[in-house]
Amino acid sequence: MAEKSNVSFIEEQAPPAREGEAPSISPDLWNDLPEIPNDEELHRLRELLFQRELAIIQRLKDSLNDPRQNAKRVSEVVAEALLLRGDDNRLNTALEPAVNAILKTSLNRHQSDFVGVLFPLMGPSIRKSIAETFRSMLEGFSKSLEMSFSWKGLRWRMEALRTGKPFSEIVLLHTLAYRVEQLFFIHSETGLVLSHLTNEGVGTQDADMVSAMLTAIQDFVRDCFASGSEGELESLHLGDFTIIIEKYSKAYLACVLRGTPPSNFREGLRATLETMLIEFAEPLESFSGDTAPFTGATRHLEPFLVTRYQEEGQKLPWWGKALPLLAVLILAGGIGTFWYHARELRQQQAAHMSLMQSGLDFLRKEPGLTLTHVSQDTDGPWEVMLLKDDLAKTPGDVLQAQGFRPDAFIFNTIPYISYDPSIVARRVKNAIDLPSTVTMDFSQGMLTFTGTAPLAWIAGAKETARTLPGVKQVDMSGVKDPLLDRITAMIKSIESADIEFPLGKAIPVATDIPKLASAVDTLVELEKLVSGIGFTLSLTIYGHADATGLETRNYEISQDRTRTVAAMLYARGSSIPIAMYGMGSQYPKGEKPNGQVASVPKEDQASRRIELRVHIARPATSGVDIFTR
Repeated sequence: MAEKSNVSFIEEQAPPAREGEAPSISPDLWNDLPEIPNDEELHRLRELLFQRELAIIQRLKDSLNDPRQNAKRVSEVVAEALLLRGDDNRLNTALEPAVNAILKTSLNRHQSDFVGVLFPLMGPSIRKSIAETFRSMLEGFSKSLEMSFSWKGLRWRMEALRTGKPFSEIVLLHTLAYRVEQLFFIHSETGLVLSHLTNEGVGTQDADMVSAMLTAIQDFVRDCFASGSEGELESLHLGDFTIIIEKYSKAYLACVLRGTPPSNFREGLRATLETMLIEFAEPLESFSGDTAPFTGATRHLEPFLVTRYQEEGQKLPWWGKALPLLAVLILAGGIGTFWYHARELRQQQAAHMSLMQSGLDFLRKEPGLTLTHVSQDTDGPWEVMLLKDDLAKTPGDVLQAQGFRPDAFIFNTIPYISYDPSIVARRVKNAIDLPSTVTMDFSQGMLTFTGTAPLAWIAGAKETARTLPGVKQVDMSGVKDPLLDRITAMIKSIESADIEFPLGKAIPVATDIPKLASAVDTLVELEKLVSGIGFTLSLTIYGHADATGLETRNYEISQDRTRTVAAMLYARGSSIPIAMYGMGSQYPKGEKPNGQVASVPKEDQASRRIELRVHIARPATSGVDIFTR
């Protein structure tokens, strides 16, 4: 058969991708290559001429098929690649789902970490907003309180009764210098509201409806009175309200206020609009109805949501000033109480988290339990998923023993087989009825027994222990049967019987007949003893002859000598299975251990003999001898 080329050998021997690694290059890349002619001489010539090139191709293919090398090469250029594609929106679109999924998962699992990061950024804004709300509330309360105990306040109260308006609103109308109530950032072409802010305590209207109204009014004024000029509507007056409009071609600001603002108010509004037009130039140019890009516009409008009161020459009496101070103290006390309770709650949650973590530590240390997932809760029970061996303690029992409440955790267990030494030891004790006279030790996969036990238990325990998960080796050498020494001595007596035969005869020499009878008696006694402990006894008889005469005759006489022993045994009522082998003169008495035969004369009395070999086994082992000799 012709040799395969190096290229074909490379393709066949390319290793598959291992589990957990990136797949290697698809074999389809090599399917369109031309077939190599099946020419042995051409293959040899190719190997001689292109040996170096074939080796280079082999290394290149190994490099392309190696996920580790591919990952290393990609890691060296990934940063530069991201920088080059930084302005490409397709990269952002591709990465956005993965980043969103990572953020959601991380936020669910590590909420406390996100709170710790965001609080320094959001905390000052929240405190500022609360402080501004309290300040505005106290100013209005102070004004109402001040006017309630003056002649002017009595007149305003009568006005409130006459007009049916609340007293606080009457005070606001007489003491307010100006207040910006609403701000609208509107797209000029479509009339859609891009951003909208409302002052505290002001009733809000539908922003889109207000925008549509302003657009309709401006179109009406332009069509009826502008006469084709470029003039724009700059303000509207509706009762106590004034609407100031600052407009450019792309967008405009509409400010709804009560009272009379300062002279530079419109200039500030115009400057803010110009800044916003520069910042949002691109979203305004490509505006298609989506207002999401303009969420940041509120930071430019917030400074205009102000309330200013008229300066009064009169001062409150001391008791009038004491009431706001008392209110502030009450408010401060409430805030302090709230902060104290919040601090106590955080401490309780921290203690709860620490206690639950200690419970998880107990579960991790328990043999036969393996934690896979934990869902934490700052107040309620934690949901724990774990692997549990059938012989391990239940998670609830483990935690109750450490003083935990039964409902502190919710457990979802998945059964598995643990190889923990203590669990393996329990598994062995459950599978084997360990006598009190036997001790067991398990270490690094080795199961060791020491002591005394019946032979049947020794063999059965050894077979059972080998099949148990986690047990690599079983050592029974330290376990002894009280009958074992007796059995061993009987076997030694039988197998050491030196019984010789006359030349050409199947009956032992007269001096060895008593030896054979003694061996047969011992076999019968051993058979009864072994069957009493649940084992079976078998015998193998090897017959030998010297080299005198024909070899075929030597085989026949050696076989007859084995039958003589078997007949004597069966005559005693034994049912021992016997295997008989006539060996002829193949193994003379003077055979050396290395297989060489010593110088033995043909007529050698010592070579005309029999050998007895005893085998003891359990029935379940299919005749496997439990004694190793």
